Amino acid sequence: MKAFAAIAALLAAAPAGAAQRFAVIAGNDEGAQGRARLWYAERDADRMASAVRELGDFAPDNVVVLRGKNAAEVRAAIAGLDARVLQAKAGGERTLLFFYYSGHAGASGLELGASRLPYEELRALINGSAADTKVAIVDACDAGRFTQSKGATFTASVDFALPTDEVEGTAFIASSAAGEAAQESSAIGGSFFTHHFELGLRGAADADGDGQVTLAEAFRYTSVRTTSGTAATEAGPQHPTYDIRMSGRGDVVLADLRRAEATLRLPADASATFIVRGPKNLLAEIPGSKDALALALPAGRYTVERRTPSGYATTEVDLERADVRTLPMLSPTTRYDRARQKGGPAPLVAFAGGGITMAPLPGFGFAPAVRAGVRKELGDLGLRIHAEVARKDVSDDGLRYSFWSASGAAALVMPLLDGTIFLEGGLLGGYTFASQSVSAGASYTGGGPIAGGVLQATTRLGSIRLGLDLQAEARFFRLNDATVVRPGASLSLVALFNP
Repeated sequence: MKAFAAIAALLAAAPAGAAQRFAVIAGNDEGAQGRARLWYAERDADRMASAVRELGDFAPDNVVVLRGKNAAEVRAAIAGLDARVLQAKAGGERTLLFFYYSGHAGASGLELGASRLPYEELRALINGSAADTKVAIVDACDAGRFTQSKGATFTASVDFALPTDEVEGTAFIASSAAGEAAQESSAIGGSFFTHHFELGLRGAADADGDGQVTLAEAFRYTSVRTTSGTAATEAGPQHPTYDIRMSGRGDVVLADLRRAEATLRLPADASATFIVRGPKNLLAEIPGSKDALALALPAGRYTVERRTPSGYATTEVDLERADVRTLPMLSPTTRYDRARQKGGPAPLVAFAGGGITMAPLPGFGFAPAVRAGVRKELGDLGLRIHAEVARKDVSDDGLRYSFWSASGAAALVMPLLDGTIFLEGGLLGGYTFASQSVSAGASYTGGGPIAGGVLQATTRLGSIRLGLDLQAEARFFRLNDATVVRPGASLSLVALFNP
């Protein structure tokens, strides 16, 4: 365990010519037959390559990136760097080999399309390199078998003492424990482990604010964020693991933030979470800290959102090369819309119920009615479509007739009150068709448009929401060869549920 911190020594900023760093970075979206194609494994490899080139002092021509390649090509890439490693060592330079893989894996090893690279063979390839220091990271399901050996450790609490000699040895790191799933997310556009590892290197893991990210800081940050980020997923939490066999002494720096194209400083703000979106598909969710935090970022335009329980605020920042910009303190300017709140109504909600309706006819009064519909979130607004059917036997100054009506309407609604009682209202438009059947046998039918407003107040009752649905409208129809307008209204007790 003590040796873990030392593996960053050769990743640290160092005088020119003092060290040579070599990397093989592989990603493959395809696995064994029957495996679902991954969304982001190859993109993960691109992101890791960009991060180590930018912040880890890897010369671009020392980084081999393999996208969608097979096991033989991975073996060849590792072996192919060995001649250059030996050449650097002959010149008196310290050397590092960095290996990274994102993709499918199983109990026996990495799955690169139809080919396999067993864990034991991969360990032998890494151990057999002439490099003084070897670091290998596997982000895949069941990757804990890669670190399964005496001394392998699984923990999110990392506190390493410095060794006492120059750094030598190997470090194997896995994104998951043996038997666990390594997961990727469309929300963050990559795997949980690689996403957080990259953000850690870019400054999110810089706990002491010294502008450098040590390996202990990066691993601690990535472990905690990966485990918490996957805790609520269907597959359950995943736990990064490691197996370290090293000795050495030196600067334990994994990334030097001064190497970045640009720097964005987030203010001390422990109550907030910052969402940063930028070029190259960069998406970061950074918990606020009691201390200011510097993010090492590629140059470009960024959208930064500060989120707190009371609301959110958004701003745009343009970062030029060599820029060091400090984000101003943002105060919440926008209340969360209902669709984004935990516990808010589902994107599609159905409702149904019964009540009474009033028609603009002499002596009509109120008729029983049945109402049903659906509601769909559209950003800040909701679109609801509903239908209503009513029937009544009416007596008007001795004239007896049967009446029935069917109407349909669409409404745009918005939240008006959010709490124990959820109230929303809006404007509606629709059409009503009605029929009168006189006892003597004559029948009169007709229809016309309606326009008005709707209010719905609901509260949660177990797994459903229960409430009142009120509609008031103007009804347009023909009477004695003229268009007339008469008021109408209905009130229903409705239940809302997910269809």
